[in-house]
Amino acid sequence: MSVPPETIKLSRTMGQDLIVLQNSHRSLAETQFGNIKKDISTFIDDVYAPFIINFVLKDELQKYQSKQSSLYGAIEAAGKIGGKKETQEAMDVMFEFQESANNKIESKRSELLAPILAQEAEVLANIKLSYDNVIYGNGAVTNYLESIQKMKKTQGQALEGVGLKNIVDNVNKSMLNVSNFVSNALAPGKDIDIKSDTAFKEINAIFQEITNIGKKN
Repeated sequence: MSVPPETIKLSRTMGQDLIVLQNSHRSLAETQFGNIKKDISTFIDDVYAPFIINFVLKDELQKYQSKQSSLYGAIEAAGKIGGKKETQEAMDVMFEFQESANNKIESKRSELLAPILAQEAEVLANIKLSYDNVIYGNGAVTNYLESIQKMKKTQGQALEGVGLKNIVDNVNKSMLNVSNFVSNALAPGKDIDIKSDTAFKEINAIFQEITNIGKKN
């Protein structure tokens, strides 16, 4: 059986197009996960950071009111006395407060991003493996094309034959699931009153949802 010239041309073109498609699909995945990571960081900056600062400040205020060593007491002493020792102590306490708050905030950011980064790595690895296998098997696709006459029909059946369509659909579905899951988990965040007694419980529930993402996908 002779191989139609257009079939050979299509086979070669497919090999080139698959590489372009692989790069495009990878870029799409990276953009999608970039948006997910941005949403999480926005939640940390807009909800969690103000909450934790307010929470610690309230604790410091209670210490001050009960005559214990506190941030407020150090600032008051520096303002009233104005000595070098008092001023330095106030600066040290404020620095420690800021450093502690920043460390806690960034630790929580890393904790929430960890399962997302794991999902991203898995999706990108699947994209690479899937396309690499198809590109490597392009010689087999050429044999498959020998029995097909029309180029457009050939291209559609070839992609279906090597299983790329199902792989692409599965990867896209995985990305969509992660995106929807994170969006739904973060949705209640905008309505949380960070000064309320229930704020800690509500924020912690959101954290729990996101950190469990790997178990649900």
